[in-house]
Amino acid sequence: MLKRFLYVIQVASTITLCNAITGRAADEPEAKKDVVTHHYFSKSEHQHAAKWGYEGKIGPKFWGDLDPAYRLAKTGKRQSPINIETKVAATKKLPALKFDYQVEQLSSFNNGHTIQHNEAPGSFLFVGDDRYALEQLHVHTPSEHTIDGKHFPMEIHLVHKSGSGRIAVVAVLVEAKEKGTVEVPFYFGLPSRSGEEVRYEGRRNPSDFLPQSRKYFEYSGSFTTPPCTEDVRWIVMQQPVRANPKLIHRFETLLKANNRPTKPLNGRVVGVSE
Repeated sequence: MLKRFLYVIQVASTITLCNAITGRAADEPEAKKDVVTHHYFSKSEHQHAAKWGYEGKIGPKFWGDLDPAYRLAKTGKRQSPINIETKVAATKKLPALKFDYQVEQLSSFNNGHTIQHNEAPGSFLFVGDDRYALEQLHVHTPSEHTIDGKHFPMEIHLVHKSGSGRIAVVAVLVEAKEKGTVEVPFYFGLPSRSGEEVRYEGRRNPSDFLPQSRKYFEYSGSFTTPPCTEDVRWIVMQQPVRANPKLIHRFETLLKANNRPTKPLNGRVVGVSE
């Protein structure tokens, strides 16, 4: 009996010590970790917490009510996209951008909401001393961000993640020009059905989608699709790229309008690189 009593005391002491370390009461269940994973980091079709889209009762206006995991779409104060007012944006010394992207095999994937290209390992974005790995790129028609209230016909998002899990998204605005400087060969023969993937023989460097100028706007925002997670570092390139109107029209026909409306700044400051 004495041994059993001492054993019980030892176990109780261990539990008390563990609870003290974790800050959890003895009768409090262990907190569940947030396991919401954004579909941008899924290389194939993704199981969403709730069905969402861009029209009707599952459109952007209702995202925050579709599932508790999407609550930030309704309650978040640092949501994206935004309208960038160039006269209000603060000019300041922002870190230099370095795009260390690699030539890769071309493919495109229809995830039901956009056309995306999953990146192979080895391409990186450097923002000053911060390094982010390029995970994928995808498109929105029309643009999600606006400049002085103006939409562009298309916007390319290059999604990056750091080793510690921080997110940086580079947004490239696309304007329609007959003699477009941007060609997207792996988008010829777009995957038209959700879940369809098209692979191509050609190879391309993702830096081909970037403008020549490295000047940019920067602000703290969120993903523009559910669960609309915040603390995303947004880098919106100031100079748009050009694409042939026929190419843009192909995306518009397939994707319809897959852009989230702009959200309030709520006191945030948009930085502008010098």
